[in-house]
Amino acid sequence: MIGIKSFHLFFIFMSILLSGWYGYFEIATPSNPGNISTSLSIISFMVMFGLGFYGYSVFKKFREI
Repeated sequence: MIGIKSFHLFFIFMSILLSGWYGYFEIATPSNPGNISTSLSIISFMVMFGLGFYGYSVFKKFREI
């Protein structure tokens, strides 16, 4: 059985991949050409980097526990 720490890190990693994929998808094939699609991709990439920072800090904290 997978532990709660491993599951949390796995879930963060999958969320980073999903938000990065969606940001790329909105740039490559915009659903609404113009500002809306660009805004969605920028927000998605910001979420991706925020999750990356959060995942790194959680990983450091889990190493201490």
